[in-house]
Amino acid sequence: EQKEKQALVESNNKKDQIIGELKPKADYTDIILKNKSLMTITQIAKDYGMSGQAMNSLLHDLGVQYKQSDQWLLYSKYHDKGYTHSETIDFIRKDGTPDVKLNTKWTQKGRLFIYDLLKKNGILPVIERSDAS
Repeated sequence: EQKEKQALVESNNKKDQIIGELKPKADYTDIILKNKSLMTITQIAKDYGMSGQAMNSLLHDLGVQYKQSDQWLLYSKYHDKGYTHSETIDFIRKDGTPDVKLNTKWTQKGRLFIYDLLKKNGILPVIERSDAS
């Protein structure tokens, strides 16, 4: 009975340690997902030390998105997950005529998706790299 009790205490201690390690990550994820602001791909890319153009190319290579009519769009596997939002931008053409274009911005859920996807592919944000000082 004493050995069983000791085993339970050790098991609980291990679980407490795991919870202690995972709770800050869960809290951070909750905060990110509550944030309703949108981000450009360039803002996300800077966390990885790359340009928006390089990040877009990487996401294309990983089968996440494709370019159509000068806008990056998600493949059907991802398009209904709430990862992106298309924003309409008004602009004036060189000849003076007004026009609009669509720009893809990422939600916080999309940002976490990118993080998880890149981490699975061995790409970490600069802040998590062991060689970061």
